[in-house]
Amino acid sequence: MIFGLFKIRMLLSVVQLSLRSIHGTKLLRMINLRSTTKCKYSTKWVSRRPVAIVNQNELFDTDDTTKIEEQRTRRTRRRKLRINAAEKEEKKKQKENEIEESTTTKPKYIALDADDKLISSLMVDVKTKKKRGKNRQMLLEGFRLIEDAIQAGIVPKVIFFSRLSDVLPLSLPKEVKLYKIPYRTIQLWSNLTTSPGIIGIFEIPDVDIKEPAENAIPLTIICDNIREPGNLGTIIRAAAAVGCEKLLLMKGCVNLWEPKVLRSAIGAHFRLPIFTSISWDEIPTLISDESAIFLADNNIANENVLTDFKMNPDTNEGFSIQVNDNYVKQDNLDAHNEQIQDNTINELIDQTKTYKSTAKTKLLVKQLVSQLPVKPYYALDFTEKEVVFVIGGETEGINLESCKLLRSRNCTRVNIPLTNGIDSLNVGVAVGIITFEIKRQFVTRKIEDE
Repeated sequence: MIFGLFKIRMLLSVVQLSLRSIHGTKLLRMINLRSTTKCKYSTKWVSRRPVAIVNQNELFDTDDTTKIEEQRTRRTRRRKLRINAAEKEEKKKQKENEIEESTTTKPKYIALDADDKLISSLMVDVKTKKKRGKNRQMLLEGFRLIEDAIQAGIVPKVIFFSRLSDVLPLSLPKEVKLYKIPYRTIQLWSNLTTSPGIIGIFEIPDVDIKEPAENAIPLTIICDNIREPGNLGTIIRAAAAVGCEKLLLMKGCVNLWEPKVLRSAIGAHFRLPIFTSISWDEIPTLISDESAIFLADNNIANENVLTDFKMNPDTNEGFSIQVNDNYVKQDNLDAHNEQIQDNTINELIDQTKTYKSTAKTKLLVKQLVSQLPVKPYYALDFTEKEVVFVIGGETEGINLESCKLLRSRNCTRVNIPLTNGIDSLNVGVAVGIITFEIKRQFVTRKIEDE
């Protein structure tokens, strides 16, 4: 009896607990799924349909769902931010690709090995002096020089490069041959200590047919015995910058298309008319008869020409000049005579012009030039006539043959006063100082006339 009552009480407690749990929860939404597992009940395997809880929050009747909602919103925000960032990156890449496609087109090129024979054959042809002159080819190294040549209308034949980014900005025709080679190969053939990684082979253009600039000043520069490539390049650059009408290179000057001249001029070769290998007999046809000739000279002394000049009239070979205390004695002329007869000087020049420059001929040129009047560059008026400016080499000076023209055209020596014991300037610096003074005077006069 007691055991029966105990059983009843236990059943009642179980029922109460179950009722309480049922009362505190909501009905669950169930979704029927296919049977995926088999459970063993008693001794047989039977299939049952598991229950999937759709919303875990509905399992218990609780009103505190703010944390879960916050977690949801954070996750959605993160997803949106990631999607937006990815979309922005894709749009940016698309714009960059569109810009690259619109501005540049990837050129077709051939990749060569470091030991390819084509590289050595092309580079030997352009770097050998005889072959370079015969084939009329020049070598331009660096993006800036190549770009300047292309802008001037000179089409390259071959371009060697190590990085494709160096070639893409260039406006190259389809016929240009492009070869991609290792950087160490370019460095091997480079004329520089550190190669820029791009080399172009061009055909030498005819720069003497180029028209002067619209705002060019009436100035012609004559270079005589400029043997240093760096100096000639600096002169060409200054001449192009000042806007002279033409540049004349006499016989004896360094080759205009030497690599060092090209590097020093930095593209100025293609910006003004340049005449090369000119003889002094051709000068009158290239300059105006009414032009004023000026000679750059740092020697401000006026010395008389005193020479003892002896020639063999039969063979017309050999001469001797006896120098004593920097004076030269000449037959039939007074040692202290201030003027020298033009016919005698012309005869001396005609007799010695076939000889190479020596210490004796240099002394004779110095004595002849010293007879020309000299003035500081700031005291001259360059705007009266067309200007012809003659500059000689630092070591060689001007040619003996040039003295004949300078004396016949009443040349004036232009001096740049120096201090602190400096006796001379670099020819490129001297050209820059004097030519820009000439330009200043022409510009000032033009403003005053207006």
